[in-house]
Amino acid sequence: MAQAIRSGRPHRASGELAFHVLEVMEAFQTSSDAGKSVAISSRPQRPAPLPSSLRVGELD
Repeated sequence: MAQAIRSGRPHRASGELAFHVLEVMEAFQTSSDAGKSVAISSRPQRPAPLPSSLRVGELD
């Protein structure tokens, strides 16, 4: 994230995405405990892909 900000590229981490990840993790536990599926209600915007010009291990 810091490298993206430094280089002027939009970063891929967002509060919306973090909330979605947390919701999915909680749904796994709830589903396991209840023995049934759990609907995921959050639908964050998918982050833009990293530039194809980046080499392996390169972040800027």
